[in-house]
Amino acid sequence: MKIQNILLIALLFTAINSIQAQNTATFIIKDKADNDTLFGANCILKNTTIGTSSDDNGICQFNDIPNGEQTFEFSYIGFESVEKTYTFPLKDKQPIVIYLTENAELETVTVFSTRTRNRIKEIPTKIEVLGNEEVLEETAINPGNISKLLGETSGIQVQHTSAISGNVSFRIQGLPGKYTQLLKDGFPSYGGFSSGLSLLQIPPLDLKQVEIIKGSASTLFGSDAIAGVVNLISKKPKEKPEFSVMLNQTHKGGNDISTYFSGRNGKFGATLIASANTQKAKDISNNGFSDLPEYNRAVIAPKLFYDLNENNKFEIGFTNVTENRIGGDLKAINDDNDPNHSFFEENKTKRLTSNLKYVNTSKKGNVFTLKASFGNFDRTLKTNTNIFSGDQKTIFSELSYYIENDEHKFVSGINFNMDDFNQKHPNTFSLNYDYKTVGIFSQDNWEITDKFFLEPGIRLDYNFKKGLFVLPRLATMYHVTDNFFTRLSGGFGYKLPTPFTNEAERTRYQSVVFSTDLKTEKSMGLNLDFNFKTELADELFLTLNQAFFITKIDNPIIANPSLLDNQIVKYETANGSLLSKGLNTNLRLSLDELILYIDYTYLEPTKTYDQDKILEYTPQNKLTTTLAYEDEEEHWKIGLEAFYFGNQYRENGTKTPNYWLLGASAQKEFGHFTVAINFENILDERQTKYENIVSGSISNPNFNELYAPLDGFVGNIVLKYDLY
Repeated sequence: MKIQNILLIALLFTAINSIQAQNTATFIIKDKADNDTLFGANCILKNTTIGTSSDDNGICQFNDIPNGEQTFEFSYIGFESVEKTYTFPLKDKQPIVIYLTENAELETVTVFSTRTRNRIKEIPTKIEVLGNEEVLEETAINPGNISKLLGETSGIQVQHTSAISGNVSFRIQGLPGKYTQLLKDGFPSYGGFSSGLSLLQIPPLDLKQVEIIKGSASTLFGSDAIAGVVNLISKKPKEKPEFSVMLNQTHKGGNDISTYFSGRNGKFGATLIASANTQKAKDISNNGFSDLPEYNRAVIAPKLFYDLNENNKFEIGFTNVTENRIGGDLKAINDDNDPNHSFFEENKTKRLTSNLKYVNTSKKGNVFTLKASFGNFDRTLKTNTNIFSGDQKTIFSELSYYIENDEHKFVSGINFNMDDFNQKHPNTFSLNYDYKTVGIFSQDNWEITDKFFLEPGIRLDYNFKKGLFVLPRLATMYHVTDNFFTRLSGGFGYKLPTPFTNEAERTRYQSVVFSTDLKTEKSMGLNLDFNFKTELADELFLTLNQAFFITKIDNPIIANPSLLDNQIVKYETANGSLLSKGLNTNLRLSLDELILYIDYTYLEPTKTYDQDKILEYTPQNKLTTTLAYEDEEEHWKIGLEAFYFGNQYRENGTKTPNYWLLGASAQKEFGHFTVAINFENILDERQTKYENIVSGSISNPNFNELYAPLDGFVGNIVLKYDLY
């Protein structure tokens, strides 16, 4: 009986110890910067298989925790991981708050293009950010220029504007490229005479992130921002130096070599990007004309940084781009001296820009900024029948002052813009113009409550030829829940008349009729979008953005369609408006390391001045899908892409065929080396498969507008070396 009692007592003690060992702990995961809870953070009990994710309220709970000292790891994408050790059983049963700090190397949540430097979740303006990781991935696959990077972005269409020179423009929300402003670090260095070549002459290796404002942004940046703004944000030097070399080879004669360096020593810092790009002329369609032009391009862009002290910082940078580009009849390109095959188009360009920036930050956190830039773009377009050349000088300067307190982030300023084009060899027509504009602007990001944000703004621009433009704007954001918010924004815009359009590029400036007396185009735009994120299952997350938009441009400047067949571009003010409306659906599903992107855009750009016809060469339906997988431990990535382009209307009212573009890529890191292989347009879709794009005289031909690629399937291999 005594032995039985002893056994019973032992069993009771074992049971009690077992019960006591099943501890519980509750954690609340928060962003240290703003005290917001983080949904979907990973919570792991180290050295066990126990793990969970934080719920909608940032809470993660553990059960069955053994007694003794236990270590937990908390992580979230874009934030530094945190490890915490506790001894169980805990004396205090209250939830433990864990604060995570943003990873300094993934600063994608801070946006600069709205002038108030907000975190993206606090911005009422509809803006999308391609972060450092996305830019690096795309650069490793397509290092030659940024056209591919932008072409895969939601709601943007990169369109070829010349069958001979390969020029491209990009459309936001279905509007022609002339209505979108391209910036580099907030400086308007592109556009005008260089617009068709700009995307092709910007190497991406020095980019940190890309910010895209969709919808009217003239209140922020003045003329040319009716459809939106693309702002390229470059890297800044850090204490740890960076040196990269990237080599690219395509199977169709393209070669790229790019180098990037950045470093800092005390108060001084520097960055340098240099690249050389070449391409051999290729006739893919066997019609005797180049589908890929021949070009040689060199880019060098040094930038110096000096910190006088913690509150006073200077930047100065220069960019020099030279390029020779030629396309046309292959026999003429190869100097065969065949009088029956004499057509060619040669572009020689030189771009020189310089930027200066000074920033003073007061002890209270207020920021005074002075920016200035000068640009000169020199271009000579020569064919066997004509020559057109000129240089475009631009000056931009701005003073702004930024004030931040508990509820307001307020910025106001004044700027000056000059855009001066001079034609070097005027023939029977002259395209000279000289615009000078002074503007003042003011904007406030007002946090009315922790859920409701208001962003009113206004700009007054005075152009010395066109008069005063008043551009009010208002944007709102409301967080319905932690996982659901909506934004509504609207504003006015304008576009000063210039002769540089797709039609002029297409006809090689043979005969262009332009006058600065044309009316200034004016616009009104409205954007509404809904954003939602949730956890569908364990480690399966859904993010959804549904956007609706409408933009009306009154009295748009168009080229007389009846004269284009004779390669005459006569600009006139249309009697009506261009009304672009549509919707965009963007969905992201992530399951551990597997990510699926689905993006659908519906467009209905209507020409009310032309019997409500749909705007030419704009796909009403576009679908983009991307499936990507990354193994962080083994350092490799793979991706599959599919792009659907629906029917587009030609100038004669007929419809183009729809088509798919398929792509695949893979990259692998080997220590300091990264190797990437990429396949574009695997189905070899080409417009020349559906129609003959050349007509008229063989010595001075007409080329159709482009709605599909000409280069077909392209494969390339990239080798990147990172010293540090």
